[in-house]
Amino acid sequence: MKLTFALVVATFCLTTAMNAQVSMDKLKKSADATTKDATKAASNAFDVSAVSTQVMDYLGPKLKLTEAQKPAVTSVVNDLLNQKKAVLPTAATDKKGYDSKMTTIRNAFPDKMKKLVSADQLKTLTSLIPKTNNPNNILSKLLF
Repeated sequence: MKLTFALVVATFCLTTAMNAQVSMDKLKKSADATTKDATKAASNAFDVSAVSTQVMDYLGPKLKLTEAQKPAVTSVVNDLLNQKKAVLPTAATDKKGYDSKMTTIRNAFPDKMKKLVSADQLKTLTSLIPKTNNPNNILSKLLF
């Protein structure tokens, strides 16, 4: 009788533990799906055109860009913003990978601009680039 009771209790405990594991697996899948949906929404909400316009409205006067320079600089800004948009979905799921890719984008910006602007303009640009993410600096939207 004691053995039967012990087997019933053990079976109950095992069944309860297995149900708890199944519930945890479902919860993890749900959380993963929610994270994926949120990062996709963040990426879709990132408006490359709007940010590009803001960046150019900021850089144009600060660097005193000529009419001849503006299309080329806009092209570089758009290219880097599109790269950022492609990386954005990893911001929540792979923070180290995201940071690494954004560092590459951040380092590419002055390198690409070096070919398009004068030495004085590049010096000014270098002084405008934020060292850390600053929501008050429009270049942060491009570089972080």
